[in-house]
Amino acid sequence: MNLQPRFDTIYGQKEFMRNTQGMEVKTGGATLAAADFTAGQYVKAGTAVYKGEDGLYHPFKADTEATVAGAGLTMHDVKIYEGQNPIVGILAAGHPLESKCTGVTANFKTAAAGRIVFDI
Repeated sequence: MNLQPRFDTIYGQKEFMRNTQGMEVKTGGATLAAADFTAGQYVKAGTAVYKGEDGLYHPFKADTEATVAGAGLTMHDVKIYEGQNPIVGILAAGHPLESKCTGVTANFKTAAAGRIVFDI
């Protein structure tokens, strides 16, 4: 385990929130499953994720069921390094712009219903 801090500079993060009214963020953040993402690439702010049975957060895909736990959107860009699971903030409730989010499916909307609202 590497306990040395690393600082990354994020350039050009897109704002994906409509407003901050009623916004809630998961306490303590979430650990992404790096193996589910491409090493060396960024996971964009507003990417739909859910909490898997292993306790890690995985990307929402077209075949992901609407009954999964912990559905939310990543709050900021994060770079994926091979073999390292990054921690990212998760939007638990709020009003994002669907057109600026990644991986939002009908099942995601059902899983996050009542917390994350796209159609204001």
